[in-house]
Amino acid sequence: MYRSLRTLRKARAILPLERQPASTVLPPTVTVVVPARNEEDVLDNCLRGIREQTYGSARDPDDEEPALRVVVVDDGSTDGTSEIAARHAAEDPRVRVVRSDGPPAGWTGKVHAMHVGVEAAGEPEAGEWLMFVDADTVLAPELLAKLLATAEHAEADLVSTPGGPPENHSASWPILMPAGLQMIGENADPVGKGSKAFAIGHCILLRRSHYEKIGGWAALSGRRNEDIAIATTVRDHGGVTRVVEGLSYATTSGMDPFRQGWDSFRKSFVAGTNGSLPLLLGIGLGQISLSLASPAIVAAGVRGRNPALIALGSLGWAAQSTTHARTARVMHAGPWLAPAAPFTNAVFGGIMLHGALEVARGVTSWKGRAAKF
Repeated sequence: MYRSLRTLRKARAILPLERQPASTVLPPTVTVVVPARNEEDVLDNCLRGIREQTYGSARDPDDEEPALRVVVVDDGSTDGTSEIAARHAAEDPRVRVVRSDGPPAGWTGKVHAMHVGVEAAGEPEAGEWLMFVDADTVLAPELLAKLLATAEHAEADLVSTPGGPPENHSASWPILMPAGLQMIGENADPVGKGSKAFAIGHCILLRRSHYEKIGGWAALSGRRNEDIAIATTVRDHGGVTRVVEGLSYATTSGMDPFRQGWDSFRKSFVAGTNGSLPLLLGIGLGQISLSLASPAIVAAGVRGRNPALIALGSLGWAAQSTTHARTARVMHAGPWLAPAAPFTNAVFGGIMLHGALEVARGVTSWKGRAAKF
């Protein structure tokens, strides 16, 4: 029950997206960096969504210094990614494509690709913001303006939002997302308190002045779970970080189909534990045991005709169900599986055990989301 109450408290701390965009005479420059390796299936929609942002419309798209500019990092792709990126660059002067042949020693792939993108953007400008968008994420036209307004209203230096589920999404959303959000939230905080600050890598907006202050991605070159790492580092250097509920304005296909969602969480948690076999085993077995304790207590009470045990188990079951419903709504996953929360939470424990199995087998693709690059 304690876990459930803590999760509910953290869920309430997620900021709503501001309805009105900020109004400035000359909007600050926003540089959007999209790292992409072998993303031909999703990159076109991603770049189309970025190019259709309403932000910066006070300046002409053909202006030599537009308010919005986009850097696509083709990170050694072997599919049609480079052709798609080149087509968008030919159609829109705000889009630039840079090529990387992969990370050097000591760097994780996605972190290096984002570093290359920022370096290609040139020297920092006064008031500039950086936006990092995953290639499998599609933004609604209003999102950037609303995120900037939210950051200004909250006096935040870094804001991030997860992407919501695409149409016809897989079962990974209602089954895995509620437990996943709870477990991530237990180790990181949406308002930057505790040992780690929470951020979602689908879409991160960061003041460039704070990016430079922390030493940029170079200071995090070998880190996995780069979203939480950069939020925590910004927080530790005096910045304010917040998670924003912008799922109505962003969608991600990165969790579909179910196997991809499972693997995405597995890689993230293996990375978050630095590939520690004892931790993964302990977390996995602990998650399964804690999740199934309430049904087990109810069953024991029924079998022994003990009302006190039935009441205790039912209370724990109800707490898990309430938390599932709340986190499912946050992630736009649908709360209809809330009554089965103890069992879906136990399923999520299987992700940890799968990660432990791969570590034990010596599988090296445990670099979190960076493993895509």
